[in-house]
Amino acid sequence: MDSEPQNEATPANDDDFPVERRAELTAQDPAALALFFDLYFPRLYGYVRSLVKDRHLSEDLTQDIFVQLHRGFPSYDPERALRPWVFAVAINRLRDHWRSRAHRDRSLTRTFDGEDEQIDVPDEDPGPIAPLIAEEDAQTVRDAVDSLPDNLRETLYLRAFEGLSFAEIGAAVGRNEVAVRKRYSRALAELRVRLGAPATEEAG
Repeated sequence: MDSEPQNEATPANDDDFPVERRAELTAQDPAALALFFDLYFPRLYGYVRSLVKDRHLSEDLTQDIFVQLHRGFPSYDPERALRPWVFAVAINRLRDHWRSRAHRDRSLTRTFDGEDEQIDVPDEDPGPIAPLIAEEDAQTVRDAVDSLPDNLRETLYLRAFEGLSFAEIGAAVGRNEVAVRKRYSRALAELRVRLGAPATEEAG
């Protein structure tokens, strides 16, 4: 029986791909590309799988993302941070996928156009997801995250599991930092509700 690619989300290391080798990606050096694939395939598959429930479709979309990354490397600026650029490509591919199905289900596109601007949140980081995870078993948390709307799950995944800053997420998803903070705060609030955790007072 085929085994599913590993999709366990773990906090990312900013230095996982050597900075000094970014230029080799631009030059499409085979060894650098192989290292990039080994480091990023599990993470990108995990990200796609968190948003797309079908295993085989997730695998196909992840492969598509890597094709687009490979085509885009010659124009990638190695002075730029790699991770936000990679996830921007992934996000755009997923959105293209959802838009292509919009005629069958309009809600697939509306999930990225929520009422973020109507949510009042503090300027500070609302806090890590770790306390919630510590109080629940991993499968319960995973099920709760899976039940979130796509736009909230996307932001929560990039922040809590990939460790992107709000500014980096904003660059990846095409939103300003304030909107990303609001969306992340809303995601945490929704997650607490699904886990039956008490609401917390956020310091301003």
